[in-house]
Amino acid sequence: MLIRPFQAEDKDLYADFLRDVSPGDLRLRFFERVAELAAAEKDKLANLDYRHEMALIALDEDTGRMLGLVRLKDELDEKTAEFAILVRSRLKGHGLGWVLMQHVIDYAKGKHLRRIYGDVLAENTTMLQMCTELGFHVQDMGPRMKRVLLELKNADNCPSGMAI
Repeated sequence: MLIRPFQAEDKDLYADFLRDVSPGDLRLRFFERVAELAAAEKDKLANLDYRHEMALIALDEDTGRMLGLVRLKDELDEKTAEFAILVRSRLKGHGLGWVLMQHVIDYAKGKHLRRIYGDVLAENTTMLQMCTELGFHVQDMGPRMKRVLLELKNADNCPSGMAI
């Protein structure tokens, strides 16, 4: 497996990636049922403003297929960024999400961000557990939504040295 920044030519891998993500997993990521997502998301990824956004992908080195993706987008204060992550459904529970999150945390530290956060459906207990194990604090945002927040000054217990 190779983890690296998303490149414009990777956009053609996105449709195949989404075909291997279940409708339930897409709903957990995008908070609603999504029918046709590939074109809009592919355009967003192909036109990232790397001053304020980053996307890292995990690729199968043998097949070149995209296995997972994590995105980070700066807020207006430029010290806070929101993350979003998605992995192929068949790969959930094998540590890929954990590795991608560690990479994005290291990237955020290197960028000298103060904090990163993500919004997670309350029913997405797997994601909430992973974030808690990575040092995120969970905040209630209503009956259906949680916000996970990692203060990077306190994130020294996260593995470092993961070059991107």
